[in-house]
Order: sequence, then C-alpha cells, then structure tokens
Amino acid sequence: KGINAFAAGYTVDDAVIGVTDGCMRRLKRDELQGVIAHEFSHILNQDMRLNFRLIAVVFGFLVLAQLGRLLLQVGANSSGRRSRSRDNEGGSIHLVVIGVGLMASGGLGILMGNLLKSAVSRQREYLADSSAVQFTRNPEGLSGALKKIGALSTGSRLVSPHAEEASHMFFGNGM
Repeated sequence: KGINAFAAGYTVDDAVIGVTDGCMRRLKRDELQGVIAHEFSHILNQDMRLNFRLIAVVFGFLVLAQLGRLLLQVGANSSGRRSRSRDNEGGSIHLVVIGVGLMASGGLGILMGNLLKSAVSRQREYLADSSAVQFTRNPEGLSGALKKIGALSTGSRLVSPHAEEASHMFFGNGM
C-alpha cells in the first residue's frame, strides 16, 4: 500500500523498474512519470551495478562476522570439555581469540559498509532526482510524489522481512 519503486538489473539491457500497487493507485500521471523518470535515471547512470556491489561488500563482512561467531562457539565448546591433553586447550583458546577478532572486524565492517551504502545512496538519489526533472521537464511531478509519500501514514514503507537488505535501492524509505 506504500508508495515506492526501484530499479533492478545489472546492465542497461537487463534492467527493470518495479513499482508498488500504492504507487500505481495513489499517484497522478505527472507524479508517476516523475517516479519512473527517477528510476530510469538510476538505470542510465548504472546505479544498480553499484548497489549490487555495495550489497556484496556488506554481505562479505556479514559472513566474516558469522565465521567469527562460529569459531567462537567451537572454541568455547571444546574448551568447556575436560581434556587430558593441554595442547587441545591451547588450540581452543586460539579459536576463541580468532573468533572474537573476526566477529569484531566483521561487525565493524558491517557498520562501515552500511554507512558507506547510505552515503553513496544519498548522492545517487540527488543525481537521479535532478536527472528525472531533466527528463520530464516537470519538477512538480516528482515533488508532488514526494509530498504524497510524506503525507501518507504508511508512506513508502514495505512489509517484508527482507526490506532492510535492499533498502538503499528504493525510491522512498522502505523501512
């Protein structure tokens, strides 16, 4: 029911634009044209490729943090067992230390990746807004759509457990 849209694809040739039902039903023709022009400019500027790369970087840090968590659990479980060999205890302590280090670096990487994702996304949105106005020659269409998103109680919110993963790709804030 929220008003939102996104551009997806890796190249210009395989790109698509998706819009929500609320976008189709609640926007006037000029406003919808402004939203589509905004998403079309993401395609022409190849922002989708950049978005996928940012998702991959943040996912890599997430995998690093999860690997650290797994090593921490394995090290903690093996050190909790009684062992007759002192060499085994030393190995489990090393696993715990490595696990904590990987978790910390992965967590910091996720934080920095999300900050980078937000900063890059904001700049690309400004470029898409100006390009949309250039395409349509109608700044009131895009501004009218943004005003409607702000006025709605549901706004541009998406009801999906995976909305955060691709939140930087949406026209409006999907969270």
